[in-house]
Amino acid sequence: MQTISCFIVEDDPQAFSFASSIIKNYKNIAVIGNSNSINDAAEVIKKLKPDFIILDVFLTDGNAFEFLPLFKTIDFKIIFTTSYAKYAIDAFKFSAIDYLLKPYDEKELTTAIDKVLTDISKTNHESQLSTLMYNLSHKDQSKKIVLKNADTIHVVDIKDILFAKSDNNYTSFLLTNNKSILVSKPLKSFDEKLSNHNFFRVHQSYLINLNYISSYDKRNEEVLLNEKHAIPVAQSRKKSLLTYIDELF
Repeated sequence: MQTISCFIVEDDPQAFSFASSIIKNYKNIAVIGNSNSINDAAEVIKKLKPDFIILDVFLTDGNAFEFLPLFKTIDFKIIFTTSYAKYAIDAFKFSAIDYLLKPYDEKELTTAIDKVLTDISKTNHESQLSTLMYNLSHKDQSKKIVLKNADTIHVVDIKDILFAKSDNNYTSFLLTNNKSILVSKPLKSFDEKLSNHNFFRVHQSYLINLNYISSYDKRNEEVLLNEKHAIPVAQSRKKSLLTYIDELF
């Protein structure tokens, strides 16, 4: 059985002990080191070359978006852990990267480790890590989101999304440059991510960017985006949409 090496970057002794105790249950995983400092961790990881690391996003001497740039290439898997910080959690959701929210339980860490073991031979998604880094370091600016399908990983600025349309278990995104991207996830998953970023579910099948509303047609119950895209508005959503439009003026 091949031995998988792990390195833990954690400045909370209790969290380190908890993670270590769980990893001991795996006969094929060896913890080859640990550190509570981003600079020290980077140096040791470059020498030891672990297969995966458990990385606390916020350490006393820095954070993940200061740690990851210390590497020319990321050739190890990462299990991210973080205490509650809304913008950090949003960053993970938008980058389509998994994370563990502290305090996590044994089952959650076990699930994350099992996923790492399954994907250990696959290459890292550099674009997803880059998106995470951008969103962590630009928390007061427009977010970027990863839209994945079987062939491509698209990194898109959410301000460039005009609307999203449900297509059974898929979602079709139309961007302001008229580019269309089909993603193999239901619209509901994006509604949850984007609702706090000026997006509004006007219909069971449509999620729109409120920044691009041009007008509302009361007779046909449609909202016009960018002067040319007519989107139907459900009766149940009409009042909320009109309230928003009224507040614009």
